[in-house]
Amino acid sequence: MTTEEFKRDILRLQPRLQRTAESIIGDADSAADAVQEAVITLWEQRATIKSQDMEKLSLTSIDILRKQKPIIPIDTESLMLAEPPQDDNEERYRLARKLVEQLPQRQRDAILMKYEDGLSVEEIEKATGMSSTHVYATLSRAYKSLREAIKQYKEKQG
Repeated sequence: MTTEEFKRDILRLQPRLQRTAESIIGDADSAADAVQEAVITLWEQRATIKSQDMEKLSLTSIDILRKQKPIIPIDTESLMLAEPPQDDNEERYRLARKLVEQLPQRQRDAILMKYEDGLSVEEIEKATGMSSTHVYATLSRAYKSLREAIKQYKEKQG
């Protein structure tokens, strides 16, 4: 399968894969992560894939990933949390903590592991069972969510 054929087929399948992953997994963010992992797996195997097999392989990959890569919940209460600053940045610190706590579980865990525990992407990968690409994507989604939440907060504050 050529790169162009792969792109064409995966773009055509993406909405169905997302819906199917959500029905299997039950969470939109985790489903998006599973779809992304499936696409990466298929991309790595594209030389041996036929166009007519793409949908079946995609759905099989999503189900396999769901079973192989369990989400490891983190008890945020037991983390060693950094003390808030004692100056005028305290309000921003509290807002940031509140916004992080509102993130979907996987995004929150990745952010806390990176910034509270000081783990590298490779260490987060080992702790969660996610690939490094998946860790980067999860952190990227978390940053995007936080930027949007901050924007909405600022709009409310006027």
